[in-house]
Amino acid sequence: MLHPHRDQSVPSADTGSAGKPRRLSPRHRLLTGISVVAILTLGLFGASTLLNSSNTASALRGHPEKLRPGCTWDTSGNFVQNCKVWSESQGRDVIVQIRASSGSDSGIYLLDGMRASETRSAWTTDVQAAKVYDAKADTTLVMPVGGASSFYTDWDGGAGDKNATIKQETFLTSELPGYLEREFGVSPNNNAIVGLSMSGGPAVTLAERHPEQFKVVQAMSGYYQTDNPIGALGVFATQTMVSNYTNGIVNMWGAPGGTRWTDNDPSKNVSKLAENGQVLIISSGNGFLSTSEMAKLAPRDQISAMALEILSAVSTVLMQLQAKQAGASVISLPNYGGHTWENWGRALGDGKDHVLSTLRNNPPVTAKTTVVSSSGSPDPEAPAKVTLAAKQAAAASPALDASVIAAVDASLAATPESSVSASASAGSTESAGAPGSVDASPSGASESVPAPSEAAPSGAAPSEVAPSEVAPSDPSAAGQGTSAAAVPSVTSPSVVAPSSVAPVR
Repeated sequence: MLHPHRDQSVPSADTGSAGKPRRLSPRHRLLTGISVVAILTLGLFGASTLLNSSNTASALRGHPEKLRPGCTWDTSGNFVQNCKVWSESQGRDVIVQIRASSGSDSGIYLLDGMRASETRSAWTTDVQAAKVYDAKADTTLVMPVGGASSFYTDWDGGAGDKNATIKQETFLTSELPGYLEREFGVSPNNNAIVGLSMSGGPAVTLAERHPEQFKVVQAMSGYYQTDNPIGALGVFATQTMVSNYTNGIVNMWGAPGGTRWTDNDPSKNVSKLAENGQVLIISSGNGFLSTSEMAKLAPRDQISAMALEILSAVSTVLMQLQAKQAGASVISLPNYGGHTWENWGRALGDGKDHVLSTLRNNPPVTAKTTVVSSSGSPDPEAPAKVTLAAKQAAAASPALDASVIAAVDASLAATPESSVSASASAGSTESAGAPGSVDASPSGASESVPAPSEAAPSGAAPSEVAPSEVAPSDPSAAGQGTSAAAVPSVTSPSVVAPSSVAPVR
């Protein structure tokens, strides 16, 4: 008979006949424990794998306070690290000074000039680029060390008496990007490149040849028409005087007049910038030294600083017009002064907003563009055409006045297309409709942007990199940007055919 209030449960399999729990044997307890540990381990490992697979790239980005493996802190501060990057093509380590971003994947390559030191980049001394592009700019600064007289290109043969192997283009575009992506989270196709004096033209050439890597190029006081007798003479003279590379005239790109000279003349390939929707930011001084430049330069250095910048101003005006005719998006920055780091520090600050805007807003170039006709064959008028991306980028760029277009048409008509001489008459170094001033170099930059001319630098050479394991202070500071001083309209002086004065930085 069943009683409603009496427990009628049947003993389970884990209990004895009296209802008491059955004890597991030691062997069963061991197996159970192992199973639990294994399940927990697999679960944690799986979760970690999922998290890492989705956040690996972002975890590598930013963190300027984190010293990367094998790097040391630079004495200039501002979270700049000295990193040795192996170059297989050159068979040696290359020192690259790097300041990590605050979290973005963009990068800015800053090339040095003709007298580049083998121990540190002048962008950490003569112009402290990490203060101009501070933490708020949120971009990684990439400053390769060395490259004097190299023109940042791949040489066909050995350089100088030591027969040195120079493969700068291969290093900058094939070897360095992988390291930057792995250690700093820099995207291989969201970059800008900046060059000055000797490296101004090569910076444009690297952008033309590698549009998938560089969205925007800024060139300061460069020399852009090199594939002609005067340009070749300038290359030979500067390489000989600065680095004693007497064989560079042949060993760099082969004999002058060959295809390699044409391939590395930025003015003859500027249509590629238009085809790929890239942006060219260009500037030069007017050759008239500022009061501060005059005070810091010896009389002999003052003459060379003026002469070199006047030659650059002529070449720059021609390059602006050639780029505009090709349909490229060109931003011309008004500037003044001589061939000095004070000039280039000011230009770096003036171009900052344009560079950052392009990096953040313009889509990457995923493949080198080829303009074709409706029949599908290469279009013979391709240099005069632009892609949709180029048109969109050019929409924000000021248009040239019709009179300026007419002037350059007349100039180019009188000169063979394959050799635009720098001896042509130059107009104003401030192009029509040039944009107004943008953020200049940060407050206090006058102390960190000395004026000695790179044509003949005075004073002691920059001290050798002295690595430190102590993290530098935070580079960010409020109120970094200041308004640029008003720049008067300057007309470039009448210039005859350039002499053999060497265009050195």
